[in-house]
Amino acid sequence: MLIPLGAALADTPVAGPDSNLPVPRFVSLKAPGANGRHGPGLEHRVDWIYERAGLPLQVTGESGPWRRVRDPDGAEVWMHAQNLEQRRTIYVSEATALRRTAHESSQVVAYLSPGVVASVTGCSGEWRRVAVGGRVGWATNEALWGGDCAGL
Repeated sequence: MLIPLGAALADTPVAGPDSNLPVPRFVSLKAPGANGRHGPGLEHRVDWIYERAGLPLQVTGESGPWRRVRDPDGAEVWMHAQNLEQRRTIYVSEATALRRTAHESSQVVAYLSPGVVASVTGCSGEWRRVAVGGRVGWATNEALWGGDCAGL
């Protein structure tokens, strides 16, 4: 059963018909080499091969063991659920500071470049607690993709 994208794009998540998990929701790519297909099944062509383990993806639909996902660039493809994991990550969409606490005036502990993928472990208002390269701190959500607090 396919969950309609219109419902999935609304602010209120609905339970996926196959996983019973909220749709939309964020997950991450389990391992490199995952095929992003044009439709839900092996008979559909491969549109993209995803090579970045940990890349955040937004589940926007379900059909059996297949998940329709949106990547940080906005591309939507179908992936088998075995290629996804519940670990939460973010994608840095614009350069931003990683701060010691969730305040604009807090000490900068690192700078994050666009394209960085980091684990996200908490939320405080519009701030996300992230860990990357041995550093842990807070970044403003406006510079991140995948920083939805649901499920954290």
